[in-house]
Amino acid sequence: MQDGFMRALPTTLRVLAITLGLVSALHLTLGLRADVLLGVSLHDSVVSSPGLSSQNRFFGVAYALYAAVLWISAGDLTRYFPVLKAALWLTFAAGLSRLISWVSFGPPPATVIALMASEILLPPLLLIWLRKYRQHV
Repeated sequence: MQDGFMRALPTTLRVLAITLGLVSALHLTLGLRADVLLGVSLHDSVVSSPGLSSQNRFFGVAYALYAAVLWISAGDLTRYFPVLKAALWLTFAAGLSRLISWVSFGPPPATVIALMASEILLPPLLLIWLRKYRQHV
């Protein structure tokens, strides 16, 4: 069982990479309407703001960098360990940064809370799994 669990790590990283790639594509194609799909209440004038649309699309597509790191790292976890570790810690920090908005403006929609929870919980779990993987190989 232990061997199967360890072999599942690269597959898990690739599934996460595909998911993040799809999220990135969603923001590229929909801009701020992707946030509306998440339950974020936005006035039409905000959704059609050229500056905010540009920012949202840029950061949405930039999120594909995380997907690329996960995908590439899955191919050689030993070689890309430092980069993967950094990406996971940065994602964890980014998830925590959502708390600033929560404290400042109130709770976000439930779907955004779920995203925040995944960003705060998954990276440490993956880091633990990665550490066990490295001890195993």
